[in-house]
Amino acid sequence: MNTTVNKKEFAYKIAEKGDFYKKDAVKMTELFWETLMDYLAEGRKVNFYGIGHFELKTVKEREARNPKTGETCIVPEHQKVKFYPSENLADKMKIE
Repeated sequence: MNTTVNKKEFAYKIAEKGDFYKKDAVKMTELFWETLMDYLAEGRKVNFYGIGHFELKTVKEREARNPKTGETCIVPEHQKVKFYPSENLADKMKIE
């Protein structure tokens, strides 16, 4: 079964596991993501030992097709966030 967990559910699980108030866990989760985005915006790689790292990657300009109209268009060069799992995480999740 593949279900999505949203940010609020994630925070509530932290509250449950860490014996925090839910509102505090939500605030910590928000602060975590804001801080991660701040470092990425500065062009820094964010590494979590044993989990993996996040970094911004430049995606080159390319030609694509609009799925609604079938017309070709140019997707400009842009940045995207990339997550690279550690070997430890990959082994635990059996990611190849």
